Amino acid sequence: MNGLVLSLHVGGSGSIVDSGPLTPPTVAPVLTADVASTSYTVNLEWTASNKTDSEGFSYAVETSRDGVSFNRDASTNSLFFDYTVSVGDEGSWYFRIVPFNNAGDGPSSNTATAFIPGT
Repeated sequence: MNGLVLSLHVGGSGSIVDSGPLTPPTVAPVLTADVASTSYTVNLEWTASNKTDSEGFSYAVETSRDGVSFNRDASTNSLFFDYTVSVGDEGSWYFRIVPFNNAGDGPSSNTATAFIPGT
């Protein structure tokens, strides 16, 4: 496994503290999804993962129409994301959030479902 090793120089003593190789996040976010009442927008919010200060950290927003096959549609450093569904794509949408950093993906959140009603 190729990992980054970070070192920290502490004080003037010349000692080095090795923080070990960079590893992926280990805490799965908890996701909620609410459909905005007057639009085709799904408001996603989630709890924080760990290692948010690690190199390359972000959250991937994944979507699915069947709840099984997910596509990575966006990434953000925020704890919320507004996902807009196109007219004609009404019905059930499934979402999950995956924290990641330069070492790889962490565990995905729960799957949240939103129903977009037709016009």
